[in-house]
Amino acid sequence: MARLLADIHTAEAVVDANHSSWRTDSSKRALRQSVYARHGVSSEQVDTSFYWYGHHLKDYMKVYDRTIEILEGRIAEAERAGGKATAGPSKVSINGDSVNLWQGPSTVRLSPLNATDFLTFSMSTDRNWERGDRYTLSLRPIATQSPVFMTIVANYNDGTAEYVTLRQGQEGRKQLTLVLDSAKVATNVYGSIYYAPAKDEIAYLDSISLVRTRTRGDNARARALQHTVRTR
Repeated sequence: MARLLADIHTAEAVVDANHSSWRTDSSKRALRQSVYARHGVSSEQVDTSFYWYGHHLKDYMKVYDRTIEILEGRIAEAERAGGKATAGPSKVSINGDSVNLWQGPSTVRLSPLNATDFLTFSMSTDRNWERGDRYTLSLRPIATQSPVFMTIVANYNDGTAEYVTLRQGQEGRKQLTLVLDSAKVATNVYGSIYYAPAKDEIAYLDSISLVRTRTRGDNARARALQHTVRTR
């Protein structure tokens, strides 16, 4: 599953970097189906797997950690070969007490022809991080027929991780918040947005943002909704 996710992310990066070559829905569909064919799975099997992982978050976190390792390995190999990386988890370093860290498009069109149903983000610790930072992932679904699945995960240097998830119906703005443990040192924060369009469905995720704030909001209430697991 991790290798499939890595290939899906790579395919999406290819489309984003070469819009002129992948401007038609049929070409995007062919690319997506070629990724599935390489792994010997169908779109229905992939959707079923994602649904299962949506109810087994500990397993999903392990798979996504492995996906990041695969992508980082590909980036390192490309750099050793003299190439330029076009895919992989993004590294964000922005100063300020309230900043939008989202680097992808703020509006995404969804259909069964998309190269991938996943939007992802990943940030590693840097000088701008502080203990207790608050991360809020927000979006507004438009014309969606199914629930949107969102997750945020934080890894700590003591071998633990915290995560929070949201799976809600199509109406209204969606917002998910994770607050870092102020007594621990986080090493990275990552997460994803997943939506599987129905056949012939065209929908949008609008106003996507990932805002980091400090000492704002009800942190105790937000942390009460988070789950902690040991990763090693």
